[in-house]
Amino acid sequence: MSILTDLTDGALVVTINRPEARNALNGEVGQGIVDALARASDDADIRCVVLTGAGDRSFCAGLDLKALARGENLKPVMDGLNALRDFPKPLLGAVNGACLGGGFEVMMFCDLVVAVEDTPFGLPEVRRGLLAGGGGTRLAQRLPIAVALELGLTGEPIPASEALRWGLINRVVPQDELLPTALGLAARIGLGGPLAVTATKRLMRAELGDDEAAMKPVFAAMGTLMGSEDAQEAGRAFAEKRTPVWKGR
Repeated sequence: MSILTDLTDGALVVTINRPEARNALNGEVGQGIVDALARASDDADIRCVVLTGAGDRSFCAGLDLKALARGENLKPVMDGLNALRDFPKPLLGAVNGACLGGGFEVMMFCDLVVAVEDTPFGLPEVRRGLLAGGGGTRLAQRLPIAVALELGLTGEPIPASEALRWGLINRVVPQDELLPTALGLAARIGLGGPLAVTATKRLMRAELGDDEAAMKPVFAAMGTLMGSEDAQEAGRAFAEKRTPVWKGR
């Protein structure tokens, strides 16, 4: 199964279970995220969700470019990102390894984030002929514009220590302390009244602006890019382990 779930003391741990593909996002993962969050939303006994990845190499490598090259339906990936964006309860990220591309955007939807030491965080989409269409284009809301643009335009990652310094994440811990730390934060959140907690999240998130309205033009641009010759070339180049030959169309 591409998504595993485990309920621990009121926290639903949701694990992206594709370690062989660095937990990349394909249609099955996207649908699994939708289903897990729907369960958590409907169950009053689930106070928080902790999202993590299987293994210790990657939290999430972003969009599965091999699936893109094969022409698989990846709309459920965007459905999963939308479900993360709209999830009303606290969402905690337990970043167990590299947090890149769509994985970085998944991290941005988390309310609190704990990461393993030396984890790289980055948005490499431009090097694949795509844009960070799952929320990465709104990074300037979270970082100084020059820092956000450097991440977005170069595609180069920063280490967890720098992500912590810029306030993108909350904790940096050794690998064996990752889930205990995330579950500890979830337990502390669980001490609050559920109505007050969800209202606080909703109102604080609202201060960042209307996500849905802001993302409509991004999704439109992403749809155009995903259908471009450059995006198809990027998928082939990734699968063939070579540098893409860009055509600008």
